Amino acid sequence: MGVASLIISIVALVVAIIGLVPFLGILNWIAVVLGGLAFALGIIPLAQNRRSGAGIAGFVLSILVLVLAILRLIWGGGIL
Repeated sequence: MGVASLIISIVALVVAIIGLVPFLGILNWIAVVLGGLAFALGIIPLAQNRRSGAGIAGFVLSILVLVLAILRLIWGGGIL
């Protein structure tokens, strides 16, 4: 689960960075969904007390992606 969380977080980060470009802000909705999925997959190993490096990295990166994408959505009004 930790590796899946890390991979999905990296994909979500790339989508969120592309979503920073003006008029591509709608991609941040995709980044929020992917970030939420990565967050859920990253918290499972932490809750089961199987802390691995990939699980922690995916969990932290998913939080970063969620913050970035949500702030961009707030700043751009949700579409821009």
